[in-house]
Amino acid sequence: MERELDRRTFLALSGAAGVAAIAGCSGGGDDGGATTEPRDTTTTTEPQQTTEPQQTTEPQQTEQPDPTATESALIEPATLKEWIDAGLVNTDDVYEDRVVVLRVDASNYGGGHVPGAVKWSTEDAEGPATLTETRLDGLGEAKKLVASGSVIDEVIQSAGVGPNTVVVLSGDNPMYNARAYWTLRYWGFPRQRVKVLNGGPTAYEEADKLVYETPETPESNYPVEDFETPNYELRKGLNEMIQLVDAKNAGESEASILDLRGPDQDAKIAGSILDPPASYTQGAFTESVPWKSAGDIESHVFGYDGIEDGDQIVTLCHSGFKGTLAFFALDGVLGYDNVALYDGSWKFQWKQYNGEQDPVPNDTWRTDINGRTEGEITATDQVTIDPDLNEELTELAQLESNQVKKNDIEYMGADTGGGGFGCGS
Repeated sequence: MERELDRRTFLALSGAAGVAAIAGCSGGGDDGGATTEPRDTTTTTEPQQTTEPQQTTEPQQTEQPDPTATESALIEPATLKEWIDAGLVNTDDVYEDRVVVLRVDASNYGGGHVPGAVKWSTEDAEGPATLTETRLDGLGEAKKLVASGSVIDEVIQSAGVGPNTVVVLSGDNPMYNARAYWTLRYWGFPRQRVKVLNGGPTAYEEADKLVYETPETPESNYPVEDFETPNYELRKGLNEMIQLVDAKNAGESEASILDLRGPDQDAKIAGSILDPPASYTQGAFTESVPWKSAGDIESHVFGYDGIEDGDQIVTLCHSGFKGTLAFFALDGVLGYDNVALYDGSWKFQWKQYNGEQDPVPNDTWRTDINGRTEGEITATDQVTIDPDLNEELTELAQLESNQVKKNDIEYMGADTGGGGFGCGS
């Protein structure tokens, strides 16, 4: 599908052309073919007396790189090495402009890591274990939901993150990096302050040496509450997801749903597109491989029938990890501003809300009726329906039906007593 060249691409191309034009006009080693007569050296002249002392110039200061200036959230190893060489990584003062490198797949930390990198960890767990929680959402608890604010506070404080820190995610597994990226974005980190190292430590080793020691980190007590307001719109709760599907079925929404479980599924959310998770990386998405280019990602996503630039796009998968591959590709690489993740996932939430449960979810919540699912779902092994909530929650468009969002708003110190938002607006 042909799409207009966006302003960012135009600026990049015109900028490159401008640099080439300047280089072509500024001279340098070639004088354009002009020649000069050789100077006559047979006569000598008396050296002239100089009364003015010779002028000296101060050495020019090398400008420090600005990690927030990179437009894409995806950075190359050479860029990170530049930041390391400039002394920006893991500096002592958490309030100055600085960079923290977090190794998300922390179990591989001892095998070599980027200089200055620290583990994504808490006191009780490290790595992917700190990216998810079992939390109440809808009519019962669900696994693999977004980590709560207290967990993220512990992660960023143990790493020495402060108000002016850029976080670089440096794990070998693109899927874990993408999940960590989405988690930080959800909790309020802007794109310019959370980056992903393209190719992970394996790619960095080609640009410089990995190290094995664990660096000391400065003490930080900076919480997510002091960052920007969380980006609640980057996550869809079950209540919001059901409303979205109902709206699509009624012809009232043009949102697109990308299901990264891949093709050949027996059932899927109505109107969703089964999207191969390997569409976003140059090789297996669980291995240390680079991401595909912005052009390839754009062609892939907007090559699907029905997905138009500007439409809302919601991603999901089997358990909440693969779906973040598409989220990062869109939000981080393309800078797309209308994408969200349904972290409840197919396995741990959507297919559990069916007529085989005891008690059976009230019709407001059932995903096996009203054309909400294509194919049959009968699973009952992951969610226990709370009978009290089943009686109380018969309206989706209320904050009480999105307990994760309500709890996170309260963690940030905001009042949720009004209950008039949280329904997807």
